[in-house]
Amino acid sequence: MSTTQLNTPLRLDHLAVWVADMEATTRFLTEVVGFEKHPMLVEVSADDPTVGGMEAVFIDGKGLWLEMILPTTPGPGQDILEQAGDGAIVEVNFEAVDEDYMNVINNMAAHGIQMLSMDGSPLVDGGRIEEGVRGYDDTHESGQRIAYWPTSVSCGTTVEVYEKLRGDKTNLLNIRNEEWGHDKRNHAAPRVDSVGILVEDIEQAAEFYATTLGLDRCTEDFAVHSAVGGDLKIAFVSASHTDNVWIQLIQPTSPGHAADLLKEKGSGYAMQICVEVDDLSAYCGRMQDKGITMTGLNGSPLEPGAGWNVAEPYGDRYCYFPLSQSRGIRIMMFERGPRATSMLHRRDGLS
Repeated sequence: MSTTQLNTPLRLDHLAVWVADMEATTRFLTEVVGFEKHPMLVEVSADDPTVGGMEAVFIDGKGLWLEMILPTTPGPGQDILEQAGDGAIVEVNFEAVDEDYMNVINNMAAHGIQMLSMDGSPLVDGGRIEEGVRGYDDTHESGQRIAYWPTSVSCGTTVEVYEKLRGDKTNLLNIRNEEWGHDKRNHAAPRVDSVGILVEDIEQAAEFYATTLGLDRCTEDFAVHSAVGGDLKIAFVSASHTDNVWIQLIQPTSPGHAADLLKEKGSGYAMQICVEVDDLSAYCGRMQDKGITMTGLNGSPLEPGAGWNVAEPYGDRYCYFPLSQSRGIRIMMFERGPRATSMLHRRDGLS
């Protein structure tokens, strides 16, 4: 499938994470992981017929935002929380700037793809919802437009496109960015590098992101051996050239915990947020001081002082927060291996 030429490429802006306790989840992400919370509070009207009432806050992952969403009334949002569970990454959200939003909608229609509302129904008024920022009454009046690819097209992942109007001072993303700014970012802090998505067919999934969304795929795939996760094939798709953020497609090729998760959750499952630190050993030491023992992918505790698994044969080191500590969000912390062998260094050099 080909796409029309967009004025600006689609850009991965944020991941939507459904939460049962906003305060507890944001406290973990800020006080433990080391991210920062944006002061803006987004509200969806309880009367909104498409999604139901919700509240959301943004967490700055240093290149990729995490939108924490708490359903407040019955509706699709509450249904998603009940089905997916606390801390589930349920949406991968791209922004389309100005007329590019309708270009996407019209181009998909020209190829026989009906874009959908959050509840799975056909779009009404381009996907407008009653969403606004607390303290900014006019944001509710302007409305915001969002649309979703059918999961049969997106290979199982819920992928949203969000309209961002550069000249609209009531647009939620514009308000968020204007009130934050790059000057607030601590570049030495942990940063989100990628979102890891489990897939049955890596070529089919990569085709969706590279061809339908028009993103750039890394020219090399990587074969990773993990004693716990099993053998994996990994492909990277660049989701934001400006911030070096990636979609990591993961296809299990042997039995292991990743294959078990794929069988349980299905293809397209947004499995994890991958967060880079400069010194994993020191980071894990700080977590140990907080009473947190890091784990492997399957939740098995790592020996204190070890602090990592190694992605063979590349030398990149990684570990996970216990899901009981991370409020259900699977967060992989990693440190790059030697420049000559590191999968991440090779990826960046090929992009």
